[in-house]
Amino acid sequence: MGGGEKLRFGAALAAGVIVPGFLKYGFTSIGYEALGTAVWVSGYLTAILAIWYVWIRPLDLQGAT
Repeated sequence: MGGGEKLRFGAALAAGVIVPGFLKYGFTSIGYEALGTAVWVSGYLTAILAIWYVWIRPLDLQGAT
């Protein structure tokens, strides 16, 4: 993973946690706690799946034979 690739990974990870967190806070503060929780869970899971698909899935994780 090069320097630019690490930066993209970190930005995707941060965005996947921070953006849904801010949205949850916003919805909860105006009285839509269930919607805020649904937005946070769906955003967090989407980020996890995207990170898995782009960076983790292509890794060759085989041990020595």
